[in-house]
Amino acid sequence: MFKIDNLTVRVNDKNLIHNISLTVPKGQITAVIGESGSGKSTTVSAILGMLPPQAETTGAVYFNGKNIMAMSKKDRLLLRTKHIFTIFQDATNSFSPTQKMKQQLYMFTALRMGEEKAMFLPKMTAILKELNLTEDVLDCYPFELSGGMLQRCMLACALYNKPDILIADEPTSALDMLHQQHFITLLKNLHAQLGTTIILITHDLGVAVSLADTIVVMKNGEIVEKGQATEIFEQPKHPYTKRLVTNHF
Repeated sequence: MFKIDNLTVRVNDKNLIHNISLTVPKGQITAVIGESGSGKSTTVSAILGMLPPQAETTGAVYFNGKNIMAMSKKDRLLLRTKHIFTIFQDATNSFSPTQKMKQQLYMFTALRMGEEKAMFLPKMTAILKELNLTEDVLDCYPFELSGGMLQRCMLACALYNKPDILIADEPTSALDMLHQQHFITLLKNLHAQLGTTIILITHDLGVAVSLADTIVVMKNGEIVEKGQATEIFEQPKHPYTKRLVTNHF
């Protein structure tokens, strides 16, 4: 369903991603882990077509057999709108501080799906309730909500849109331990409910092991190890992976 084939990303004569290949199984959670600068978020940007103009890319990213990298900007945007939803590291930056949540959640969900406003409110209210958020959230500005509440609002959008692929880019790094655990539980529930294919980007091995079926380890723009989550955690092979496991304890 989703495959990265020999992807290389070069910016200002520097290789940020070195010829990586990766298959993301349909309906599973694949975690991409590594420290800052390992190339995780650059890979996501390449997938989404959000690299800076000076970036040079080679290779291919396939979704349902079609090479995303060869698509026009219009077709790639259409694909993202219909099939992919992304939760970024700091949900605060995903929302405008000048608009209430009702309008912004509508734009992220019903508007992009071509649904009428009349359908949006009861549907979104029910989803927010599932996530332990009251309807009052809709009349708030983003700065009136906590980071954990904003991340749950992004999850609400994912539940509403029912994307084929959910990309979660460091979704817990801005949360305290309690909210991290709550968010992980909610993400598990979303996966169980919708069967969504999830690509989880994280530097936290504990988060990856608690969520993922498969773990991919990146270092300096390269994939150094990949395998089942329990295998990576219990029997790491690469020295870098061993260090990540050791530092986790």
